[in-house]
Amino acid sequence: MRNVWGQTECQNLKNALSKEWLETNGLGGFASSTIIGANTRRQHGLLVVALQPPGDRHVLLAKLEEKIEADGHEAHLSTNLYPGTVYPHGFNIQQEFRLRPWPTFRYATSEFDLEKTVTMIHGENTVVVGYRNLKARGPVTLWVRPLLAFRHYGALGRRDDTVTMALERGNGVVSVQPRPELPRLYFHIGPATVTAVGDWYYNLSYPTEEGWQAGYQEDVFAPLELAFAIAAGQTAYLVATTEPKTAVKPEELLARERDRRLRDEREADPDRRALLVASGAFLARRGEDGLTVLAGYPWSTDWGRDAMIALPGLTLTTGRHDAARRILLTYAQYCNQGLIPHVFRERDARPEYHEADVSLWFIVAAWRYWKATGDKATLQQLLPVCAEILKHYQAGTRAGIHTDADGLIHAGAPGLPVTWMNANIDGYLPTPRHGKAVEINALWFNALMMMAEFEAKIAQNIPAATVLRKRADWVAASFSKVFWNREAGCLYDTVHGTARDASIRPNQLLAVSLPFSPLNREQQQAVFDVVTKQLLTPYGLRSLARDHERYSGRYTGSRLQRGAAVHQGLIWPWLIGPYCDAYARLHGTGKAQRQEIERLLRPLLDHLADAGLGSLPEIFEDDPSYRQAGCYAQAWSVAEVLRVYDTYL
Repeated sequence: MRNVWGQTECQNLKNALSKEWLETNGLGGFASSTIIGANTRRQHGLLVVALQPPGDRHVLLAKLEEKIEADGHEAHLSTNLYPGTVYPHGFNIQQEFRLRPWPTFRYATSEFDLEKTVTMIHGENTVVVGYRNLKARGPVTLWVRPLLAFRHYGALGRRDDTVTMALERGNGVVSVQPRPELPRLYFHIGPATVTAVGDWYYNLSYPTEEGWQAGYQEDVFAPLELAFAIAAGQTAYLVATTEPKTAVKPEELLARERDRRLRDEREADPDRRALLVASGAFLARRGEDGLTVLAGYPWSTDWGRDAMIALPGLTLTTGRHDAARRILLTYAQYCNQGLIPHVFRERDARPEYHEADVSLWFIVAAWRYWKATGDKATLQQLLPVCAEILKHYQAGTRAGIHTDADGLIHAGAPGLPVTWMNANIDGYLPTPRHGKAVEINALWFNALMMMAEFEAKIAQNIPAATVLRKRADWVAASFSKVFWNREAGCLYDTVHGTARDASIRPNQLLAVSLPFSPLNREQQQAVFDVVTKQLLTPYGLRSLARDHERYSGRYTGSRLQRGAAVHQGLIWPWLIGPYCDAYARLHGTGKAQRQEIERLLRPLLDHLADAGLGSLPEIFEDDPSYRQAGCYAQAWSVAEVLRVYDTYL
């Protein structure tokens, strides 16, 4: 994967605004913007902190306004978007952007050549910004104004005269606490001089937010201005942090961070290296000592389903076995009435429970962890939770989740989405999928088979294992009887009473791709062929066949229109994982088959160098442009491509 974007790309405003970078700190906090430092969305910022890791995130430091003087000439480094205009035009002197080992911006004129770096420090709410004078006729003076937002990352700020801009000064440190309910922000500035300013910047525009009801413009404020004198060949540092440190050594922070990142950077294969580097961004602390997976940046919190699907790719194929163990144990402690949380709310961390597949994915993830590590001790801790899940699914639990008379899982309650196709726009469910959903029951069959293995090989309970296998056989027979659509030669998507939904969706593929299939070989091939013909695209699987009356392949329009389209035709990259598993099951893993899998992955591997740089997005539009949408960095998209890459290539 490429690592440098040059002058032509940086100085093409439209192109530059479409390319975003991401730094994370393992707490849920992050820094993110475009390759020219112009913020285009409300979540962009240089210091976004999680007040209740990994949630309750707030943008403290939105960006830096920078101006340089060299040899009697002044130049702006910043670029801001305002209604109908751009000012200043720092992108016009930007020579390049580099992504690794951390975002690096180079600006140059005939008078100066300056390199700027932005680095988040793992495990801290700290960002280090460095300015190196590469070559100048003499010292340069750099003026920096931190522009503060101090608001929730999903909100937008407007001028507020109750904001406190009073500065507290110490030895090389200046701090400000604009709002009493938010942390104090410390700036470690070294020998820079400080001037109190107290200015507001009005109507910064974030074009990616246009069309959303909450608006797309905000006001930010600058309590202070810093002046750095930087001699030729020297570096000045600005460290912004919520950590109340008396002294900071930026060089030591950066050296420690570089060493931490070298583990993944040492990978020789450039595609795998890019995926490894991307994968670490999604692992984050939950609470004091738990570990979780953030579903996507810049706005998603931790979703149980996403965490379980992403776990093998993010942790098992990467050798992060302890992280996998901690994630499973973290989610296990929240199991309630047989349900693993499908989401933790952003603002108050409260777990929510009403989606039927998450607990089954938990069992699949636990089984895959055991197969990868042989860790029986951890499985003995997880086994009671897995047993509780099966007990409640059979007896009945929240959201109408229960086992029907035919042994299959039926789920659904008014106003609640119960599957991964869970769009909910103010109570409107475009894809409710109540009843018996095909992938829920494929997962149910797998959960029974996996629990039978756990009972036999972990608990040494052969009678219990035998009972579970017999139940699984019954479920497999019912599955084929209930879901097989003879006319279409594939599976129904949902069955609810006498109603059978024949929509061609990718959900049926899980009956072929999961470790245990309830279908015979002929049925598996038929399902795979239908999915290939109607759903396969260069960037994953579309969520609904194009000939369906409700198909929508564009992510445009109002919030309602966008939300309604998410599972009605848009392309999901994570589904390339199940697709490749199904292909390998049916065709093998010889040289020709591995070459075909590499061909299937190639467009996504190449996309690592586009848009959300170094990562893969949540969704793509289903048209020739294949414009990405949703989160620009999505955990299960990265994880499934990495898992397939390591498994088959």
